[in-house]
Amino acid sequence: MIIMFKKYFIIAVVMGAIVVSGGLFYWFLQYNNEVTDESIAYIPSQPIIKWQEITITGDEPKIAIHINMPRIIIHSYDVNNEINLEIRRHIEYLKDYFIRDATMAAIDNGETNILNIETEILLATPRLISLAFTSAERFAGNNNSEPERTFMVFDLVNNKVMVEGAELFPDDLSWARAVTIMKKVLLSDYKGDPSCDLSFAPKHNGFAVSCIGVDYSHGHKRLSLTGDISISMIQEFLAPSVLSDIIQ
Repeated sequence: MIIMFKKYFIIAVVMGAIVVSGGLFYWFLQYNNEVTDESIAYIPSQPIIKWQEITITGDEPKIAIHINMPRIIIHSYDVNNEINLEIRRHIEYLKDYFIRDATMAAIDNGETNILNIETEILLATPRLISLAFTSAERFAGNNNSEPERTFMVFDLVNNKVMVEGAELFPDDLSWARAVTIMKKVLLSDYKGDPSCDLSFAPKHNGFAVSCIGVDYSHGHKRLSLTGDISISMIQEFLAPSVLSDIIQ
């Protein structure tokens, strides 16, 4: 059941319900929000994932943001705080980017600008957690764009986000070769002149990949491609510890 809250009561309820930092989620002051059902998924080898459904609405511009996000519960207090902080940062970046575009590009025709953010746990092991964030936007008066998929890989051992996935490989050369193969496979069936940046994250027996950019052959139209890469295509380049996590 959804409960409506007045603006001056939002912070206390939200912080109690989803255990977030008021500093990062200060924007709940500006937009009414609703918290719906929460469910818990248990991963045998740890951690525990608690799911939260959040809705944020606003009038200037007219927006509705629907967020499905996890809260990671881990035995280590420091790791527990850091990974949830990084998840909130990633989602806040997607939210801020959408509000900026809604303010600048949307047509004020009475329609609501909508953003849906779906989070997926691709892989969870004692050493790393791999997440995918799929954001779908609909702006008033404009054609819908393709959903965009971004990733985050968190190193539980070193308590930090992996930068560009480089830590998944033993050296820069292995990383470069794997990225070249994954991008070539993802774009192999695409018809056009794409220019896009590849991002990726490990999943069971493979990698989830996406390429976000533009297509020059279609008037610089925004491009968003997603796919999956079999582990067999790049396993020779992976660090042994990562390979064992992915194929276990």
